[in-house]
Amino acid sequence: MINIRRGENEVRIDGQRSENGVRKWSSQIRLTRAQRKNQNHLFRALSRPFRGVSVGGWRLWVVGGLLYCSLLLLQPSPFAFTPEEDATNLREWVKENEAALREVYRERGRNAHDVCAQYDVYMGQAEYIKETDAHKEKLQYSDWFTLKRVNWNYMYYAPKEDFVYCKVPKSGSSTWVYNLLKLANAPQDQISSDIGLHKLLRDYYPKMTSSKMKRVFKKSFKLLVVRHPFERVLSAYRDKLESYQRDLMFRDGYYYTMYGKNIVKVYRDNSDHSLANRTEPTWKEFVRYVINSPSSKFDEHWKPIYALCSPCVVKYNVIAAMETFSEDTQYVINQLGLEETLQVEWIHRNTGAATSDIAVKYFSQLTKHQVDQLYAKYKLDFELFGYEYEAYRDMAKL
Repeated sequence: MINIRRGENEVRIDGQRSENGVRKWSSQIRLTRAQRKNQNHLFRALSRPFRGVSVGGWRLWVVGGLLYCSLLLLQPSPFAFTPEEDATNLREWVKENEAALREVYRERGRNAHDVCAQYDVYMGQAEYIKETDAHKEKLQYSDWFTLKRVNWNYMYYAPKEDFVYCKVPKSGSSTWVYNLLKLANAPQDQISSDIGLHKLLRDYYPKMTSSKMKRVFKKSFKLLVVRHPFERVLSAYRDKLESYQRDLMFRDGYYYTMYGKNIVKVYRDNSDHSLANRTEPTWKEFVRYVINSPSSKFDEHWKPIYALCSPCVVKYNVIAAMETFSEDTQYVINQLGLEETLQVEWIHRNTGAATSDIAVKYFSQLTKHQVDQLYAKYKLDFELFGYEYEAYRDMAKL
């Protein structure tokens, strides 16, 4: 997997294969681009990818962070751009760097393929069983089998655009659900609010038979959006289980009834009097539940991405990332020829505390051993999509 970093006269693509065959961040390929209009455009071009970027994860933080800080010192006050100007700049930048971006997505796909091959996913079942009898099993059989099959439940096909989207909850899904409903000409009053947006999607994009989906897969443009596994699971907890009142208001208490009540029953330390009046599970209790439960029993909002979107079987044209969501989304819009219909719009974008501050607040409550256990639960997602977890481990207690 490789990453996108925008600059004045170049776009850098970062990525290097590590010793175990999984690509990590390091080396650079540079491609010249047209000059931007002025120095303030440089500032915005470089700063946008860092909005909402998770701490840890990719090594672009080291070089990118230093570059960003140096620009902050050099630029006393960047101009305020209107949304229209910002969208125009993004569209222009993506068009100018289309070839570079295409290589980014090829490399992300190659990384996923290499990890799948590393775990013998492309091996036949009889051969795999024979190999695991002779040698130590690389994966649990259930995980290996999951990687080999296509999960059609999360695939949505737009026939007019010949476009397949695999929906990953808590990974930009509200934005793309909105886009698909817009393409389906859903009435504006149905999509003006994000409440109930996801329930509408199957009304406009009915689930197709696997045989028909296999046919359209051969020629369609396919999109998957991924996110740092720890950021995604934390987002799921905060949205679905942290506030009982929020759950009651928006979901009639569904998540407390289905998950929260039992998590509290099993993992609550009743000797901790500070929790005596707390109804919902704490973050630590939720993490213990995730660590000790089979991922097959997880809700879709914290189920591993590999179990939802079959990255070993489906050859995606674009594996987008939340860390470069605007650039990736604009590229897809351009490739589908939908520039006049869609624009990059964030639904549910965080506008409060920085992602890094939020991560520190929660991961500092865990022990390093718990972070290691949580990593083990999402290890395949980390490897398939090129993420790292050491910075989150550093936040934890001893």
